[in-house]
Amino acid sequence: MIAKDPKPSMEGGLAKTRRVGPVLPLLVCFLVIVLDGFNTTSISFVVPRLAHEWHLAPALFTTVFVATNIGAAIGFMISGPLAQRFGHRSMGVASVVLFAGSTLVTAYATNIASMSVMRLAAAIGLGAALPIAITAAAGIIGAKHKVAASLLVTTGMSVGAVTGGVAGGPLMSHFGWQSIFVTGGVLPFLLVVAFFRILPARSPVIADAAAVRVSNPLKALFENGLGAYTCLLWLFSFLIFMDVYALLFWVPTLLVDFGFSADHASVGMAAFSIGGLSGNVLMTVAVTMMTLAGRLRVKSALVVGLLLVIISVGSLSQVAVTPAIVLLFIGVIGAGLVNGIMGQTALAVAFYPPEIRATGVG
Repeated sequence: MIAKDPKPSMEGGLAKTRRVGPVLPLLVCFLVIVLDGFNTTSISFVVPRLAHEWHLAPALFTTVFVATNIGAAIGFMISGPLAQRFGHRSMGVASVVLFAGSTLVTAYATNIASMSVMRLAAAIGLGAALPIAITAAAGIIGAKHKVAASLLVTTGMSVGAVTGGVAGGPLMSHFGWQSIFVTGGVLPFLLVVAFFRILPARSPVIADAAAVRVSNPLKALFENGLGAYTCLLWLFSFLIFMDVYALLFWVPTLLVDFGFSADHASVGMAAFSIGGLSGNVLMTVAVTMMTLAGRLRVKSALVVGLLLVIISVGSLSQVAVTPAIVLLFIGVIGAGLVNGIMGQTALAVAFYPPEIRATGVG
């Protein structure tokens, strides 16, 4: 009779994924994050169409954007503690169902108030699903490659944003703005069963006989010498997201000052998104190669990317350049900032122990 380990851990991979291999489970996590990215950014390219159809100034949709950001922040904060209490499987599935259902219902919004409420609910699910999927990917692949796995699946955010930007126009032209939310709502439901199967039924714990359940995972981020690291990581994350959202909102307006027509100012968003996706791919490849070589230098790659951001922003503000160079700089900025988002996630995955990893990532 073979003794069974009573304490399952995600650190060494999930039992089911050992039988089927890591590729399919990682693909499921990746696709969940792709749809997360698609739904998170969808409102940005729906608003101009809605403003025209509802005969409203685009600035009036600020409450919709704010509701989306608040919801995402709530989702990030609650995902870890709730996963610790109810299990990653229950929390992960509930998050996907919440953002899928709320996104689908958004297609029936008739005014800014109703859309803001629906986006708030959807964003809570979007924010909660992301740390669960990243943590699951890190556990599936095992301790040695957990950082590379987290970076790989996080690339799905940029893939989802680019997909939305490319497919959004044709969808709205043929089927109306509602089609964006119908698509973003229906597709996640197709992944619910697969996501359920790859997630652990219970929260992971350290494979140590002396290990105990973490009663307050949020408080645990500041205990046992983690406090200073957590504060610095939160500050870094705050600054990165502040820059990202400032550019997402203002790049089209700024491009007019660089000589672009109002009709072509939106290409700046394409440059930013494509740059972000390229940065994602380069970071993932670099980290994977460093991991295989036995030397992981996420912080070095992160510093290089942010230095390129600083140089590009400084050049745009001080040097007269052609429109093509403007777009190139915006692409580099996008690559560096999105790398910053990926980097802070990778650092959290690498630094926090399994029992509080979902909270640390969130």
